[in-house]
Amino acid sequence: MTPRPRPASAALVAPVALAAPVAPVRLDALPRHDARTVPARGASARMARAMRLVTLALGVWAALLTLAGPVLAQTRPPGRTGAAAPRTPSARKPAPAPAPPATRPAPGERAAALAAANAALSAGKTSEGARLLRAAAERLQSAQAWLQLARVQSEQGDATGALASLQQARTLAPNSEDVLSAGAQLQLAMRAWVPAVATLESLTRIYPASAQYHYLLGIAFLQAGDASSSADALSRAERLEPADLRVLVALGLALNQQKRYAEAKTILLRGVEQDPDSADALAALAESEDGLGELAAAEVHVQRALSKARTHATANLVKGMVLMKQSRYAEARDAFQIAALEDPDAAKIDYQLSLAYARLGDGALSQQHLDRYQQKRRDAETRLAAWRRGGSANDSGAGRTGRP
Repeated sequence: MTPRPRPASAALVAPVALAAPVAPVRLDALPRHDARTVPARGASARMARAMRLVTLALGVWAALLTLAGPVLAQTRPPGRTGAAAPRTPSARKPAPAPAPPATRPAPGERAAALAAANAALSAGKTSEGARLLRAAAERLQSAQAWLQLARVQSEQGDATGALASLQQARTLAPNSEDVLSAGAQLQLAMRAWVPAVATLESLTRIYPASAQYHYLLGIAFLQAGDASSSADALSRAERLEPADLRVLVALGLALNQQKRYAEAKTILLRGVEQDPDSADALAALAESEDGLGELAAAEVHVQRALSKARTHATANLVKGMVLMKQSRYAEARDAFQIAALEDPDAAKIDYQLSLAYARLGDGALSQQHLDRYQQKRRDAETRLAAWRRGGSANDSGAGRTGRP
């Protein structure tokens, strides 16, 4: 079917200004004339003039298109000439081939790689052992290799590297008890209290009946400076294992830090009954008695503790506090200094030293220890705030606070 010719668009024809509106014309009333001999009078003359103008405009438009043809050709996108070729299925880009599946380690390959690394470490070749562990961890995706590498890095003093390796192990085995437990113990050994809290909270959620994990969580909280959370975790551990001496002593210390001396004394008496020679239990009990004003009992238990461990930090701290109440400031200062050497991160010892030096009239040293005490408290608060926010990049090395 032959398409009908389309009329020229009115937008392409220059408008014609007429002096007066064109009157309607009946075509059947016009005489039949050749187009060249149409009389130029009246309505017929006006129509003839309009037709000539239309013809002229169309001619000008055709000339413009001829002149603009080369310019338009230069503005076409590269590689396109004439009409665009229709797309065909064969012109589409082939779909990428699926990635080959990851190859699994051969049976025994992980064990062999770890054995080679351990042999190097046993021979004293620490760098070689660490290199083999890293290679095994990365190539075989071994959480155990990452854990062993973290231990090596910790022993070398590379806390940042050790914690990064621990994170890799947790990524590979996020719910593995072995990975979480080993990681928590390593974090505690590195004194990375805040990361240890996060790991142990996961363990206590997964294994709520394990007194060990509640106990370790309480220790991490205690060292991080949160005695209240520590007492909560240790109370759960005590309910699960009421005869565990470690739990009883740690819970007593957490309660002492909250000045809940009567509760602490009850718990610690049970500990001393279990092991009358435990320096830890005796010293913590003496601290409770000092807080309750039972100085005679406190002094007896301090001496018993010091007879078992002469440089025991808590025993010397309590000895110094008892001596301060007896106005024996120089002896108290000496006891506090021994405690500070044993536990240099304890803020409370610095506070007591500042009091002792103030009583002895040494304002400079008193202020020095007061500044240290305040700085340690600020550090503890910063760590706790970071933990409550979910951790930060600065938590990994986490600070060292013994007794807040």
